[in-house]
Amino acid sequence: MSRYLPPGSYPHVPSCSASIASGGESLHPLLRHLLRVAPDRTEVLALFGEAPQLAEEAALQQAGGQMLEMFMPDEPLSYRARGQRLEVLFRRMLEHALSLAINARCALGQAEAEEAERPAAHAMLVAYVAAQQVVGARRMAMDLYNGRER
Repeated sequence: MSRYLPPGSYPHVPSCSASIASGGESLHPLLRHLLRVAPDRTEVLALFGEAPQLAEEAALQQAGGQMLEMFMPDEPLSYRARGQRLEVLFRRMLEHALSLAINARCALGQAEAEEAERPAAHAMLVAYVAAQQVVGARRMAMDLYNGRER
C-alpha cells in the first residue's frame, strides 16, 4: 500500500452503506467522513446472533428528516436566517452521529480484547441508526433551505 493516501481516505475502516437517492449528490466532507466511519447495515447485523428488529434505511433517514423539521421554527425566516438555523441544527446532529460512530469503533476494539461483545454491538447499532438519520436530516435541511413545503 502506498504511503500516501488521498485526503479523506481511510483504508482500514469499512464504509456505511447509506445510499444517497440521486447518486451524484455532492456531500459535505464531514458527512462523507461520517459515512466512512459509521458501520453499515450488514456489519451491524453480523454482530448480533439473531437479527435485531431494525428499520430499513429509508425509514431511518425519514425519521432523521422529521427530527430536523421538528426543531425548525414555524415562523417565517429570511433566507439567510433560515440557512443559519438549519446549519446549526444539522451540525449538532452530524457531530453527535460522528461522535457515536467513533466511540462505537473504539468500543468494538475494546470488546474484542475483553470478550464483552454486547455493549459494543449496541454502540455499533446506535451509530448506524444515527448516521442514517443524519442522511435524512441533510435531505430535509436542503428542502427547507430551498423553501420547499414541509
